[in-house]
Amino acid sequence: MGAASCHDTPVRRRIAGGFRFSILPKSRGEFIWTGALIRDEGKQKRRPMKLVLLPGLDGTGVLFRPFIAALPPGIEPVVVRYPTQQALGYDELLPLVRQALVGIESYVLLGESFGGPLSLRIAAEQPSGLKALILCGSFVSCPFEWVPAWTAHCIPSFPFRAFPLFARMKSRLGRYATKEHFALSLEALSQVAPHVFARRIREIIRVSVAQELRACEIPILYLQGERDRAVPAANLRRILRIKPSVQSAAIRTSHMILKTRPEESAKAIAQFYARLGFTNL
Repeated sequence: MGAASCHDTPVRRRIAGGFRFSILPKSRGEFIWTGALIRDEGKQKRRPMKLVLLPGLDGTGVLFRPFIAALPPGIEPVVVRYPTQQALGYDELLPLVRQALVGIESYVLLGESFGGPLSLRIAAEQPSGLKALILCGSFVSCPFEWVPAWTAHCIPSFPFRAFPLFARMKSRLGRYATKEHFALSLEALSQVAPHVFARRIREIIRVSVAQELRACEIPILYLQGERDRAVPAANLRRILRIKPSVQSAAIRTSHMILKTRPEESAKAIAQFYARLGFTNL
């Protein structure tokens, strides 16, 4: 795909195989994109319900690629990126997410890990187009309750310079399921400045969105990795104590649920869509 320029209206393209995508302009020269498979161009088609994806700690959206490829035609993805060189916290990222949602009439919002509190803060504003919420390996407060908030001030930037190196070492030790997983992780981690990672970790330690969850009146699905050590199962139990109506789906994997189990994740989300009557999948 070639370079895109910023316009007031989406730039649309069609390529072989019936795959349609749009590049939507975003502030400061960044873009979000959407894609949907078209089953039959000759028939009247019901417009797919958009799934807006808020990424985790890296914020690049790169790690969503396997999941996006696994989505059924009735779900149209929109990926939101966070700046990779600016150390922005939740308060600063919130208006960027709001801007990305402008013009999207009807959508489900998915917050992955770090993106979960952002999605809950958006939901608390009750935007008219938001129909449901999906939390993927996420949390409403620090994933480890025993970590005090003051430790956020003790997180330096320099350890995060080694993230790409750790990815390479992990690959040599055979800790990635596939070469594609390694390539995606390295691509994502290499884009983000160390001080940006450090700021986001500090935000995770300090965050508290229990009130926003309690006030949320739309349906919520929680995707849990059964072997998730970064956001343990206690976080789902905490969420259920606050909001017992939250639905959940357990997937046999670790924290990177959408990357490592894209087909199972897409199936769980498609079933959630179907239960809510959003689209015929």
